[in-house]
Amino acid sequence: MKNLKKPDGTIVEVEDDYTPLEGEEITEEEITVTEGKEEGKEGEEDEKGMKEDLKSFIKSETIDSLDKELEKKSDELVKKFFAGVEKQRKVAINAGGTDTVKATDQEVVRKWLGCLLHRDHAGMALLQKDYLQVGDNAQGGYLVPPQLLAEVNRFTEEYGVARSDMRYLPFSGPGNERTIPALASSVSVYWLAEGAAKTSTKPTFGLVTQTLEKLAAIVPMTEELLEDSAINIIALLGELFGEAVAAEEDRVFLAGDTGDGDPFMGVINAVGAVAVAMGAGDVAADIDADDLNNLIYAVPRAIRNKGIFYLSSTLFQAIQQLKTTTGAYIVQSPVGSQPGSIWNRPYKLVDVLPSSAEATAETPIMFYTDLRKTCVYGDKGGLKVKLLDQAIVSSAETSPSDLNLATQDMIALRIVKRTGYVPVLPAGIAVLSTGVAES
Repeated sequence: MKNLKKPDGTIVEVEDDYTPLEGEEITEEEITVTEGKEEGKEGEEDEKGMKEDLKSFIKSETIDSLDKELEKKSDELVKKFFAGVEKQRKVAINAGGTDTVKATDQEVVRKWLGCLLHRDHAGMALLQKDYLQVGDNAQGGYLVPPQLLAEVNRFTEEYGVARSDMRYLPFSGPGNERTIPALASSVSVYWLAEGAAKTSTKPTFGLVTQTLEKLAAIVPMTEELLEDSAINIIALLGELFGEAVAAEEDRVFLAGDTGDGDPFMGVINAVGAVAVAMGAGDVAADIDADDLNNLIYAVPRAIRNKGIFYLSSTLFQAIQQLKTTTGAYIVQSPVGSQPGSIWNRPYKLVDVLPSSAEATAETPIMFYTDLRKTCVYGDKGGLKVKLLDQAIVSSAETSPSDLNLATQDMIALRIVKRTGYVPVLPAGIAVLSTGVAES
């Protein structure tokens, strides 16, 4: 170690091999601050240099000078940190460091989500122009990016029975209502003698009106979860949104009742469906093999051949115990690619339908149909998302489970979708109900 004198007369201790650059005047900053090192040498060398500088100051400076220098070094470290963060962002977003390369799907969704979280309307507008080509916030929410919408639809189709099994006809044009034909009877086919005049034939159509209603769901979560770079944000939001939409569509489209405040009468309550009643006084637990056989043959043959049983899992448990007169179970387990079946017809368990315990007298408990031929599902536009951060989100449980977003450091994404369904051939839907109450 050796001592050097600074221009103000202060003596400082430096390494023996320290040599000032030629022609440069030694100053206090150059001796005590480590920034003169070549940029990029970090880690142990930076740490060692900063320790030595701090030791020098402790020995030679007053407490005021020390505080001032430490504050300066803290500022420098903060600047280095943010410079590194910004560099990493640019590398990730530009996928190689060039401004002309578009971001990956994952990064597009993250940037969109970041604009949403921080209410960056200008950034959102720019992002939509560059990547999304979708609408703005004029109607209270931003349309989700196509990359995320595709994932939402994938999960909706995976979990949503109504959406996947019904015939899909998207809405187009203005308005939330349309009239579509409902097939009342099939085309007549007949034989003719040679040279006989041909008689015209045509199917009989009715007209039904399909309307769209707004479906909304609220998905609460933490900001940290959404901003965690290790999370596949497209898969996470796709599953959360998809399951939320699918569950509510199934509840209303399959089991809804306008008398209870639902926007649609579900398939099991559809006007014009074929009613099949169990014996007088029979409850859900009294269901037998004949009841299910009657359900199959209550619909036209064109529906019967590709029909599916739709019922709750608790009712299915009772059906699993049913046998034919020969002692064989009417429920067949899945074999290979063949699904499980009841009376050799496929079934789907949908727990939005009434459970065995919920069924009272004259309660519809299950139905049999080919939804692709009997019901039409439609939606319009994309999925809109709006950020909530000050609301109290009511829980499906008791009120103490409600979430206060502001006090619990959480946010919620409210998703809104315009969707609807309509039965176009209710005569092809057979609904089984419990028996009338015995007097």
